[in-house]
Amino acid sequence: MIISSNAIVLSKLKYKDNDLIVKLLIRDIGVTSFLVRGSTKKNKLNYFQQLSVLEIEFDLNNRRNLHYFKEFDLKNNFKTIHTDFKKMGVVIFLSEILSKILTHQEKDYELYDFIEESIFYYDKSLFNPNFHLAFLIDLSKFLGFYPDIENNHYKYFDLQHGLYSNIKDSKYVLEGDDLIAFNMILGTNFDSSNELTITSMRRKKLLDNIILYYNLHIENFKVVKSLDVLRKLF
Repeated sequence: MIISSNAIVLSKLKYKDNDLIVKLLIRDIGVTSFLVRGSTKKNKLNYFQQLSVLEIEFDLNNRRNLHYFKEFDLKNNFKTIHTDFKKMGVVIFLSEILSKILTHQEKDYELYDFIEESIFYYDKSLFNPNFHLAFLIDLSKFLGFYPDIENNHYKYFDLQHGLYSNIKDSKYVLEGDDLIAFNMILGTNFDSSNELTITSMRRKKLLDNIILYYNLHIENFKVVKSLDVLRKLF
């Protein structure tokens, strides 16, 4: 069956001397992997940078682990996310997160559209040091563990159960300044997140807490290798 769809590049892996294996989130299918032959010789690498958005056509065969493109092209020529070194760090980090999470993701139009629209927004906007924090919180809506904001005036947020509490009955609890920072990013959109006053140290701790939240709610969520690089950028 011939499929024509938009797709987001989640990861790429060099295969043999001149080939690539790329993993895509395809709007009409879900996560699918492709073998790209002669990628270095024919200057195809630019098409498969992390979180690039493509227009693709291929023959879907559910018995294959790897597919082959009939056609592919960039849907959008990004201006900043692959050239601005801070944005590049964020893109590498988010692509690793998405690649780890969406291992067997099936078709989900709302999830796909959220990711694509977020990438387009990030490319067009000025650098926002809180973008990745707002993105991860919003992403949890589509993954099924967005925080229950009822009783958000309570003293604690239980990361393990995803809700606010007045009782500290878990070892994974946010309180004090950690809770204040978490509440600041929760429910903000990308524009308003850019206006938040969060120190670099507090931002790093908030990111650690969000990563912990993901670890508690996603089975076999592995270490994020690019996290250390992101911490050094801002």
